[in-house]
Amino acid sequence: MGPERGQMLSHYRLVEQIGAGGMGVVWKAEDTVLNRTVAIKILPADLAVDEKRRRMFLDEARLAASVSHGNIVQVHELGREGDVDFIIMEYVEGQPLNEVLHGRPLPPDKVADWGSQVAQGLARAHRKGLIHRDLKPANILVTPDNEAKIVDFGLAVLFAPRDSTLGSPASALTLTLDETRTRIAGTLPYMSPEQVLGEKLDTRSDIFSFGSVLYEMTTGRRPFKGTRPAEIVQEILVSRPQPMQELVPKVPLDLVRIIDKALARRPEDRYQGMDDVAVDLKRLRKDLESGTSSTVGAARHASPARRRRLARPVLLGGALVIAVGLGLLVQRRGGEPPAPEKAGHARSAIAVLPFQNLSAEGTHAYFASGLHDELLTQLAKVAALKVISRTSVMGYQSTSKPLKTIASELGVGSVVEGSVQVVGERLRVNVQLIDATTDEHLWAESYDRTLNDAFAIQSDVAQAIVVAVGAALTSTEQRTVTATPTANAEAYQLYLQGLVYDARPGILKSNLEIAQQLYERALALDRNFALAHAALSVVHGRTYWLRYDPSPSRAAAQRAEAMEALRLEPDLPRAHFAMGMSHYQGRREYQQALDEFQIAIEGLPNDAELWQLVGTVNRRLGNWDTVISAFEKAVQLDPRRADLYTILPARTYGFMRRYPEAVRAYDQALSLAPDLHVAAIERGRIYFRWQGQLDSLRAVLGRVPRDAEVGTLGSVAAQRAELLLWERNPEGLLQMLRTEPADVFDANWFFLPTALYVAWAQQLRGDDAAARAAFGQALARSDSALREDTDDWRAHVTHGMSLAALGRHDEALREARWLQASVVYQKDAFEGTALAEGRARILAQAGEVDAAIDELDRLLAKPSDVSMHALRLDPRWDSIREHPRFRALLSKYTER
Repeated sequence: MGPERGQMLSHYRLVEQIGAGGMGVVWKAEDTVLNRTVAIKILPADLAVDEKRRRMFLDEARLAASVSHGNIVQVHELGREGDVDFIIMEYVEGQPLNEVLHGRPLPPDKVADWGSQVAQGLARAHRKGLIHRDLKPANILVTPDNEAKIVDFGLAVLFAPRDSTLGSPASALTLTLDETRTRIAGTLPYMSPEQVLGEKLDTRSDIFSFGSVLYEMTTGRRPFKGTRPAEIVQEILVSRPQPMQELVPKVPLDLVRIIDKALARRPEDRYQGMDDVAVDLKRLRKDLESGTSSTVGAARHASPARRRRLARPVLLGGALVIAVGLGLLVQRRGGEPPAPEKAGHARSAIAVLPFQNLSAEGTHAYFASGLHDELLTQLAKVAALKVISRTSVMGYQSTSKPLKTIASELGVGSVVEGSVQVVGERLRVNVQLIDATTDEHLWAESYDRTLNDAFAIQSDVAQAIVVAVGAALTSTEQRTVTATPTANAEAYQLYLQGLVYDARPGILKSNLEIAQQLYERALALDRNFALAHAALSVVHGRTYWLRYDPSPSRAAAQRAEAMEALRLEPDLPRAHFAMGMSHYQGRREYQQALDEFQIAIEGLPNDAELWQLVGTVNRRLGNWDTVISAFEKAVQLDPRRADLYTILPARTYGFMRRYPEAVRAYDQALSLAPDLHVAAIERGRIYFRWQGQLDSLRAVLGRVPRDAEVGTLGSVAAQRAELLLWERNPEGLLQMLRTEPADVFDANWFFLPTALYVAWAQQLRGDDAAARAAFGQALARSDSALREDTDDWRAHVTHGMSLAALGRHDEALREARWLQASVVYQKDAFEGTALAEGRARILAQAGEVDAAIDELDRLLAKPSDVSMHALRLDPRWDSIREHPRFRALLSKYTER
């Protein structure tokens, strides 16, 4: 329960509340002993329990009491009644300067008079070793007697004056100043550049703030008047205020000079002491009274040299993001720092949970997902953060799990929640940032804007989050986070819609087609929309790579869009991502792809997909250690993405024959997604290659649904066919194939007509005529595939195996030579091994046994899927099984 009228605190009776702030409420009160009116600032009970805030409250009183001056509201004593702390201060009849101004300029003589009084009061505080840090019109009281008094030393700090020691009263103070109190404190529009940047402050910071107050007194307007924090900081650090002569006619020239000097961006260019400001203002006041002050019209401006100095570029560093969050700091009493982090994950490790969609289903239902995706992209640009990727956070959509549990599972210290609603043409977004350890709200904001403000909202939110978790942006990151991707709001909305379809699970052809249409519509509205060109390029690439459209024209379209994105914005990370994908998917130019991905990572260091691709491409180059380290980075950013464990670590460990590690990685994937059938089947195949046992694979295929999605494994039927072949079960294989509707098992690494399995089954049965007929059917099917794509190495393997089985050895050996000359065989350390294994089968069947065994020896000596157990059990090697070199090969690798 708060203080009440008539309540007694010691010998002070509360009369009426006259003010309130983040660190206390101020009451007018009666001193019943000395029979005088005083002001009492009372620390609220909910803050008194926080020892850090209580110390700050007491420090304010001690610091202010150390300075005695007629233009500073005096502190009489510090009191405590029960559990209530309070400060007894001089009661001043009057108005805060901001209420006096109310957007109107003061006469120059008033500016000089009141300004000189404030300057004298500040000069005294500076001599006592204090910096106010929050000088603004609201902290200056003007009395009916024309006195100006400084109030509120809540943010004041002790400092060591330049070239001197503290004066006696200040140095005698024994204060326990909280070491966590940040230098980045105050009220943004009045902060000095060094205060915004979080640098060490001295009295010249107060001089800059005072210059801002004088400017507002003279013009009725703040010198830095942006509507958003980032705009205000941009003005403080880069721009110069609008010339006062343009706002107020006949402004005194000396007043312009005083204010300009106080507002110099570099501290060394300002007044070096507040005494000097006071002297110049007092002289101006006398000149105005005597009529000897000159004025300057609106045409007079600062010198060219000064304009160049004021306009010089400034390395913003963390400045803008610091400022964006200063609204938060001010809400906490104009600069109280965030609480020290508790044990656990750092606050800078962030999970942005899926935004709740409050819009009606229909045209704008995509906004929640689109804004969520773009916010993740913006945060991914900040190297100081760890940002969990989309796939991991999407699993918490509509979850009822406590935030602490979510944070623990994702390895983060902060969680972002939000909601999005579109009503008519209004976009309403609510976002909050929560410390997952303490459940404390670090920052929250509501936005009610037009649909055209979608980008500005997510950019502002990203910057505020960076500040609130105690991180900072580099100047490059600042530019990329705030750079507007397109001036066409409708184009940006179409782009957001495209992202939603692009990100849907499964990479289905239908979703890629819709995404392509949306990106193309966005580009029809703005041909210079580089981000949309990059996104369209990626869609073309996925369509080509997944063989939805393997035509050369699709690969050409992928490259053309990436090139256009880079032409428009050479530094755009997503453009380099798109070009890297074009090198990787469209041309198999792996080193060039890596070069582009490395550039993209500089701008998107938290993008898990990029790190995954770095691992994937390095695997193509045979850089195995780099593959593992890239995976480790990717999994930090996307720890709940089950298929990531199968794409990189498990598949790579298996390939490197580090089988126990591969099994553990598959187990990790299955613990996250028990129905990830591809991981379960791959795990069974690992046991076959590792130990030669088929029980694990048999058990998995016995329970996996026939129509289950198994990604790069093609289909469940294809895996069952392999199992039955390895089991040497021709009757079971033929029975299964009779019910198989597809005529080919088709996946990234194989193109195997079902007729081929029929042929192998008939060979096991000893029916050579039936086998020959089936090989003929397989040959016809591979002929058809090669007519559609002459560069499909998978079809060349099938074609060669069928020719060799039919006794057409010369033609089969031509296929073996084609495969050996192919770019996949020559340059791809990963996929090329599957091609090489197929080539070895052709050579063995065509009677080139030594060449076949040489190929197998090379595959066993390096990472590949070929294993001694597979060679021993697979009947397709029966034609050379008794050859002495083959038996020696098995013996050689069994001994290892």
